[in-house]
Amino acid sequence: MPRKNRIKGEKFSVGNVVKSVIRKVYIDKSHGIRVELSRTSPKFLEAILALEVPEIQDGMVVINKSARIPGERAKVALTSVHPNVDAVGATVGTKGVRINAVSKELHNENIDCIEYSTIPEIFIARALSPAIISSVKMVGDKKAIVTLQSDQKSKAIGKNGVNIRLASMLCGVDIELNEIGASTSSNGDKNGEKEEIKDLRALFGEA
Repeated sequence: MPRKNRIKGEKFSVGNVVKSVIRKVYIDKSHGIRVELSRTSPKFLEAILALEVPEIQDGMVVINKSARIPGERAKVALTSVHPNVDAVGATVGTKGVRINAVSKELHNENIDCIEYSTIPEIFIARALSPAIISSVKMVGDKKAIVTLQSDQKSKAIGKNGVNIRLASMLCGVDIELNEIGASTSSNGDKNGEKEEIKDLRALFGEA
């Protein structure tokens, strides 16, 4: 297990029992077959979640996407395929017992669980949680302009930019933040913002 595949601060000795995923198998001319393990891959997070959450093992909850900054924070997008199962609630567990067990295995990595959506605007808004988003406008397939109140910007960015980086990784788009409180050059700009907010509320089914 190369150092780059370990969570920051981890040290192992011969004989330690270590959970990990197989990242690569290759043939080394000097040592024969070598197996490279990883504890930093998003797939490792998904595997640990499957071990802790029976609903994921049974296929009632599906992990659609995941993103990690190892040892700091992760985001997981989930979908329930059973009408009586809450994907996020089942994964978090009663009083957070399931997600806390996963976090402990990952050196107390904070894990955000969100509900997946096939509508990009809604998915991006959820991915930027805990920030409250006013509107999301897609620019092509790889960029999103997110409008939000000034007091929500720091939440959207997160400490050292971690939250917005993870949201971008999870959704596969570049995210640009646009503050509603920022000055606008004309009333037309303000009216445009109001229309974007109205559009997002319509997507969520809000009045």
